[in-house]
Amino acid sequence: MDILNRKEIAPGIFISKITDSRFKQNRISVSFLTQLNEDKASVNAVIPKILTNSCRILPDLRLLNAKLSSLYAARLTGSAGSLGDTQEIGISVKAIDSRYALEQEDVIAESLNILLNCIFDPLTEGDGFKSSVTENEKQACIDQIEAELNDKRVYAVRKASQLVCMGEPAAVFSHGTIEGVNAVTPESAYKAYLSLLKTARVEIICVGCNDFAKVGDTFIKAFAGFEREKMEDCHSFPSPAKSDILNHIEKMDVNQSKMVLGFTSSSDDVDALSLMSKIYGGSATSKLFENVREKMSLCYYCWSKFAVNKRIMLTECGVEKENIEKAKAEILAQFEFMKKGAASDFTDIEMNQAVLSLQNDLKLVNDSLNGIKTWYMNQIYRCDIITPENAIKRYEGVTRERIVAAANSVKLDTIYVLTDGGDDNA
Repeated sequence: MDILNRKEIAPGIFISKITDSRFKQNRISVSFLTQLNEDKASVNAVIPKILTNSCRILPDLRLLNAKLSSLYAARLTGSAGSLGDTQEIGISVKAIDSRYALEQEDVIAESLNILLNCIFDPLTEGDGFKSSVTENEKQACIDQIEAELNDKRVYAVRKASQLVCMGEPAAVFSHGTIEGVNAVTPESAYKAYLSLLKTARVEIICVGCNDFAKVGDTFIKAFAGFEREKMEDCHSFPSPAKSDILNHIEKMDVNQSKMVLGFTSSSDDVDALSLMSKIYGGSATSKLFENVREKMSLCYYCWSKFAVNKRIMLTECGVEKENIEKAKAEILAQFEFMKKGAASDFTDIEMNQAVLSLQNDLKLVNDSLNGIKTWYMNQIYRCDIITPENAIKRYEGVTRERIVAAANSVKLDTIYVLTDGGDDNA
C-alpha cells in the first residue's frame, strides 16, 4: 500500500490519498472538524443526516437511493463523532472503481458528484433547510441518542468519560442532547452548516484502488463558492488530574451494576501507555480479565482502554451490586502490579501477549476502507502520521522500564457506579 499522499489544497482544507490495489472500491470522505461545544454539538450532529437525505437535483431520499443503486449500490453516509476535544462531522461516499463497471461508466466521477451536490447544493426552503427533512432527521438523531442511553454499558462509559473530562470540550457528547436536537430549526441548522463550510478545518480522505488524481481540483472548485474565514484551531489537551478522586453513584433500574474507573496520565509516552493498558485490561489475556473476571469471578466483564488524545484510561466492568467494593479493590490492586513492574508483577509472556494483541488490532486496519480512513484521520489529528506497520514496530520497541514509568504517571481520577435504585450522589 502506498504511503499517505497529503497536501493542503486551500486554506484549512486538506486532501489525503491512500491507494491500495487490493480493493475494488473507493471511499471519499469529507470531515469538518470543530471544537466540541455544548451550544453547537446538537445542531452540528443533525447536519450530516440532513445532507445525506437529499440535495437539490435529487430532492428526496427515494430519488437519491435510486441514483446510488444505479451506481452498483454505491453508499452515502453521514456521521458525527469526536476526536478528543474536537467534533468530527463527516459525510462520505463509497462505490466500486470505474474499471469494474459493466458499461464503462465513470462511477467514481458520478459518485463524487453526488457527494458534492449533497454537501454544497442541499435542499433548502427559505433561509433554512427543507423543514420536513429537518424534522425527520432530528428524530433520527434523537433515536440514536436514546439507543445509546438504553445501552447501559455504553451509557456508563460515556458518563464516566464526561466526569473525567469535566469542564473540558471532550465532556460534550458528539451527538448532542435530546433537548438540544429538539431545539434545532431548519434555519439554525442551515446557519451552522454554512459556518462549518466557512470556518471548520476540512479533511478530505480518499481510500481505494484509484489514484484520485482529479478529486483535489474538484473540491477546490466546490469550495471556491464559499468565502473561507479563519480556520478553527482544533486540538486536544490531556485531561488534568483532579485534586481529589471524584466518586459518583447513579441509581436507576438496572439488572447488572456497571462500574467505570477513570484514570489520567501526565506522560507523553503514548506507546508505552497503550501497551500498559493492554497488559492491564485490554485483552483476553490481560491481568483484569484473567484475575478479576476469571479467577475471582467478581465481574461479568472487565476491560481497560486508553484514549490517546486525552491521556485517559477507562476501566469498565459489569458487576453484581454486592461485589462492587471487592471488584474495585482488586482492580486497583492489579494496577499496583503494573506500577511496581517486577518480572513477578507482570511477566515477559504477558508483555508479549499484549504486543501480539496490539499487532492483531493494527493488522485489521488495512482490511477495510473505513478502517484505513479512521486510522489516518486519527494520525492526522495527532500530527503523528505513521502506518499501522510502523506503529507495530514502535510497540515492539517498548521496554518494561517505559511501561512502568507510564503506569506510575497514571492517577485515579474518577469512580463512577451505575446501580439499581433512585438518583444519588456520593
